[in-house]
Amino acid sequence: MKPGLNENQQKGIHSAAAGFYSMMGSSAVPEVRLDLRGRAAGQWRVRGGIELLRFNPEAFLLDWEAHFPATIAHEVAHSLVYRRHGPGNVRPHGPEWKAIMSALGFRPEVTHRTPLSGRRSRVYIYKCKCRSHRLGPRRHYLVTRRGYRYNCAECGNRLHFLDHVEWK
Repeated sequence: MKPGLNENQQKGIHSAAAGFYSMMGSSAVPEVRLDLRGRAAGQWRVRGGIELLRFNPEAFLLDWEAHFPATIAHEVAHSLVYRRHGPGNVRPHGPEWKAIMSALGFRPEVTHRTPLSGRRSRVYIYKCKCRSHRLGPRRHYLVTRRGYRYNCAECGNRLHFLDHVEWK
């Protein structure tokens, strides 16, 4: 089992989020979770009008200085854009988000450079007349459940599932 963030680090993440909201004149701080997995360092979500900030503890463990507090500010900025402009009215990393990042004192960077382990996903092996093809879960779903058909770009023949799955 991997070691997790210590109590001081967890409190630091929560208090940084609260501090950023306060700095921008907002008192309501959404729930903060440290349960995100995969390649993203952070995530802001809103479902049914309820906001949620999620952070990947692996990112903070691997490179605390790169993610604290910049990743927290990044996600808080998404929340503040939503609160000011509503759903669907602005681009996720558009000028409104960039302005809030600057107001919080950070460069508006969209990606991080920490090599996170990410999720493993299935790869479904299909075959045509000339070679085998690797389709991801979404395309495999479309073939098996929605009746989509894919043809090889080389030979033009239809792809057929070999009933073989690999992990990448």
